Amino acid sequence: MIYVDADACPVKAEILKVAERHAFEVTFVANSGLRPSRDPMVKNVIVSA
Repeated sequence: MIYVDADACPVKAEILKVAERHAFEVTFVANSGLRPSRDPMVKNVIVSA
């Protein structure tokens, strides 16, 4: 599983490619809204600032 600080991450697309290649789950954590993913291996978590 990969956890990503989505507020400050400029390489989200690259992380998704690597995660898909290796069948890892990805959890993006942010304090603002994120674009939902259709991939069931990707989760978005919104936290307070």
